[in-house]
Amino acid sequence: MKRLRLILAAAGLLLAAGAAAQPALVTRDGVTRFEIDGKPFVMFGGELHNSTSSSEQYMDDIDVWEQMKDAHFNFVIASASWELVEPQEGRYDFSSVDHVIRNARKHGLKVVMIWFASWKNGYSTYAPGYVKRDPKKYPLAEDKDGKTLNVLSTFGKASLEADKKAYAALMRHIREIDPDHTVIMMQVENEIGILGGPRDYSAAAEKAWKAQVPADMTAYLTAHKGHLYPELEKVWAANGYKTRGNWEEVFGKSFEKAEDWKEFPRYTEELFQAYHYAKYVGEIAAAGKAEHNIPMYVNNWIKQPGMGAPGQYPSGSPQPWVLDVWRAAAPAVDMIAPDIYANVFEWTLGQFAMGGNPVFIPESRGDTAKALYAYGEFDALGFAPFGFDGPQEGNFFGVSAEDFARLGACYGILSEMGTLLPDNYGSDRMRGLLVGTDNPTPSVTMGDYVLTLQSSVRDRRAVNYGQGAEQMAAQNAALAARAQQQAQSGALVIQTGADEFYIVGCNARFSFQSTSAKDGQVLHEVIEEGTFKDGAWVPLRRLNGDEDNVTIMGVGARRIVLYRSTVGK
Repeated sequence: MKRLRLILAAAGLLLAAGAAAQPALVTRDGVTRFEIDGKPFVMFGGELHNSTSSSEQYMDDIDVWEQMKDAHFNFVIASASWELVEPQEGRYDFSSVDHVIRNARKHGLKVVMIWFASWKNGYSTYAPGYVKRDPKKYPLAEDKDGKTLNVLSTFGKASLEADKKAYAALMRHIREIDPDHTVIMMQVENEIGILGGPRDYSAAAEKAWKAQVPADMTAYLTAHKGHLYPELEKVWAANGYKTRGNWEEVFGKSFEKAEDWKEFPRYTEELFQAYHYAKYVGEIAAAGKAEHNIPMYVNNWIKQPGMGAPGQYPSGSPQPWVLDVWRAAAPAVDMIAPDIYANVFEWTLGQFAMGGNPVFIPESRGDTAKALYAYGEFDALGFAPFGFDGPQEGNFFGVSAEDFARLGACYGILSEMGTLLPDNYGSDRMRGLLVGTDNPTPSVTMGDYVLTLQSSVRDRRAVNYGQGAEQMAAQNAALAARAQQQAQSGALVIQTGADEFYIVGCNARFSFQSTSAKDGQVLHEVIEEGTFKDGAWVPLRRLNGDEDNVTIMGVGARRIVLYRSTVGK
């Protein structure tokens, strides 16, 4: 898989090279890393709830900075709200941004900042009052029946100019107050797209729908013919690779319903809507980069089981099958990043890694096993569970205390590995494994060995010492819930020698086989429990006897040396 992604990366997404002192996405030999001051920076952190960073006092009250320190964060994702940054037209107030930067710098943390502006989760709730109150000047999208949606239309020129002006002012302000690059990356808008239908049906949208496919789109298609996302290549080819015509003439008339959620109903409408979102957001990103050139990305509400046509998930959002559209229309956007809550983690990362798009996960559940898998198998730039700062009233998203503790232990180990982690990006010497319901015993081949993972957690049942049926049922329910909570099982493995491996695992149990049956039985020469400090391995216990197995309960690290034995031959 890694070799395939390296080949695809050669085609490459437009990545910011930047000056050495600038935070930058840097691609060398087909491998993309995030760098600060010319040094790799692997990101370990989380995202605050949407409203948390709007108040410095609130953040102090819940002691959020100490939470991050205890969990070994090196960055945090916080928000900048358009309605707070520009409470009145043309008048800016950056206090809601300044306190985040000031306190992050004080605590030795970096910041990824989200620009909640024209759209957030498909809607336009973060636009300032002067925009919300004037739909004539700042038009809304419409559904097929002509009803307006609470969504700014991508065809609103005044909306685009207002958003672009405010974002440019924000980036100029960050450049002026943040010479040390506390803010290292920007997310432009949030989970954009039309919900309830496949596209905008307003008068301006209808005119664009019937017009020629824009020249920058057809020029990109022509330049990348044969290397497009498979479905895009398929529909374009089916219509004779046309470069002139309206959207249905170039890409065909879409079918309406799908039998499988991975199919592409209403695809032409989705391509159309994606182009116009990308054009709008791309202009905002370009205006921001003109003021302060740091990496900028867009995130994504992913399509998942149970969702068929676009509109059931936000249509026009940067899904993998419209990534080519985003590249054509928004070259200032450096990457697209999936928000992953559904249980389709491996499939989703595989989709988003296509074509050299770097993997960065700005929202997820607090699943340590998935974090290890993302870093190990997809060279993830970073991982950030959403809502680590505790449950919020009226919001069911958040990270449990138990998950947060496990993630902090994981970050603590990874952050002390020094360059061992980024030095192995793009290499088959580093792999990730994840236990799933469809693959309870994943395995990988590394050198002369096959490594197989299974969960170290086993379902337990209460022992009856005379309890009544109701009490036994309650105990069993509690044990089952705990086992389910602990069943997150995954690992990151780095091979440092022909027979030597380092494993960082979560609820992991490993077995080892030789790639050749004639080589004999694989046995453990060394099993060390330990951790890392300043890039060096620090052994704790040497495990043997009853503990002569590679089993990790909770989160931990092991150094393994294997050998082949003729025992049993």
